[in-house]
Amino acid sequence: MTILLFGASGRTGSRIKALLNERNVRIRSFVRLSEQAGDGDVIGDVWRQADVSEAMKGATGVISALGTEGNGTLLAGTRHIVAAMLENGLSRIVTIGTAGILPSAAEPGLLRYQSVESRRTNAEAAMEHELAYLELARADGLDWTVICPTRLVQDEPAGSWREQAEGLPENGSRITFADTAACAAREYAARRYVRQRVGICE
Repeated sequence: MTILLFGASGRTGSRIKALLNERNVRIRSFVRLSEQAGDGDVIGDVWRQADVSEAMKGATGVISALGTEGNGTLLAGTRHIVAAMLENGLSRIVTIGTAGILPSAAEPGLLRYQSVESRRTNAEAAMEHELAYLELARADGLDWTVICPTRLVQDEPAGSWREQAEGLPENGSRITFADTAACAAREYAARRYVRQRVGICE
């Protein structure tokens, strides 16, 4: 098994990488800069389909912790990842989203970022996360899971969290980057929420 990891230099992705290394899971990180690359990693640009497709060769699945950068990187990267997975016959992918793209409990028919539940002053990041989620949802043959953390904080990991398929657990207000990483790493193998969004919080 070789997991191709995107976003490995970020606050969640770096923790996913560390956890998988601790468990002796074979991973290959897709990075932009040579100084970020370790042995076996791939240097490339998620904006380039050819780079993503080449990196996918030999992988058995994907974890993506790509974030929004305000320029469409998340959406473009997700599109290229999906295309490369289908091209190479891969099915399993876990991504990091946001609780904003979960269905709203207060206003059925809306997502949380569109509803009174949202505390956002700018919805652009959530909108991009929604579009990235839809790229996965529309792809036939992918066993995807989108981990949807509520407000991410830099604190020490709690070591446990609450989770709910297609919703945010009641009164969920925060979760650490470390616990989010642990949830993603566990879900990749556990496959408890295939083709679902899962809300997580402390």
